[in-house]
Amino acid sequence: MKLPVFVFVLILTAGLIQAQDIDTFLLHYPRSINDTILYQRIIRYDKEHRIYHVRDYYPGGKIQMEADYSSFDKTIKETRMCNYHRSTKEGSFKTWYENGQREFSGTFKNGLTNGRTQSWYPNGQIEADEGWLNGQMHGKVKYWNERGELEQDLNYDHGINLQPKKVSYPYLPYLPKGYETDTTRRWPLIIYLHGGSTRGTLLKRLYDAGIPDQIYRGRDFPFLIMSPLCPLHLRWSTDNWFDGFFKEISEKYRIDTTRIYLTGLSLGGEGTWYLAAKYPEIFAAIAPISGFTRESDFIVDHINNLVDLPIWAFHGKLDNVVQFEDTERIIKMLEGKNKNLRFTAEPGIGHGLSWQVYPGQDLYDWFLKFQKSPAK
Repeated sequence: MKLPVFVFVLILTAGLIQAQDIDTFLLHYPRSINDTILYQRIIRYDKEHRIYHVRDYYPGGKIQMEADYSSFDKTIKETRMCNYHRSTKEGSFKTWYENGQREFSGTFKNGLTNGRTQSWYPNGQIEADEGWLNGQMHGKVKYWNERGELEQDLNYDHGINLQPKKVSYPYLPYLPKGYETDTTRRWPLIIYLHGGSTRGTLLKRLYDAGIPDQIYRGRDFPFLIMSPLCPLHLRWSTDNWFDGFFKEISEKYRIDTTRIYLTGLSLGGEGTWYLAAKYPEIFAAIAPISGFTRESDFIVDHINNLVDLPIWAFHGKLDNVVQFEDTERIIKMLEGKNKNLRFTAEPGIGHGLSWQVYPGQDLYDWFLKFQKSPAK
């Protein structure tokens, strides 16, 4: 009787633990609410260079990840963009799809992406070729679609696109009850920015999460809500989209310009920090959730623009997609300066924190407490 490859590898590795100082065990990893995958994890510690060499294998025995760390929490599996608490990437980082096709290859220094990275689609077609420097895109950056057609050819300097295009993003509008019958009333506005997995061309994908998910479920809001759609691979800071978007919705809808609010999750959390720092005069309050803040220095360089802006930031301490420290460091810069600063740091929740925030009522009530002085 033949043993499955996965079991054979496990037995073989277990027999070598003492001889080669290898730690091996099974790691449960929840990929979604209803889906948990069981990886085999093998860790070899290089005492001379003080590096942890880590390999994760799919249940069938094929390799899923091969990575080097200078510090490592062996019980956690985080994404390539995150250094979860005591884990620090140092050196090569590679991942594979379950079909055996290479997914990602890159290098890290002190936990930050550094050098050239490449990623591929499951069919083997190259998807991205990026230059990075200390955690920020730097140099040439290219993206292809699954048919092999080049879609983006960009040039970055420390996280900033050097040739931003003036573009128009589609958006999903929500009109509150009474909007069409009361033609004189102006309404408060929420601008909602989605996360990275929603990027693309399909507006209906916005209903997957966040405030659009609540709208899809039939919830009524006393706001106009505008949800723009970011293109695949790009960030909310890549191109000049906001000026045209804001001009269009301001002319098309009856907006109370003293009560404009901004929120977003993950990639949209980063976009919330970025747009608030760039256009602080527009917003009455903002609420970034689980957002990146390190991929350019723009937010830190313009931190003074956030001092007078009411902010309620959220981040889960168990987040293994965007590290908790990304939000914590910005909060520390604003503490003692911003009198309307609020930070919800949830100890027992990870990257899904937005599912606790947007279905509730507290955030929307908090938004309505703030109103800017009318423009003169």
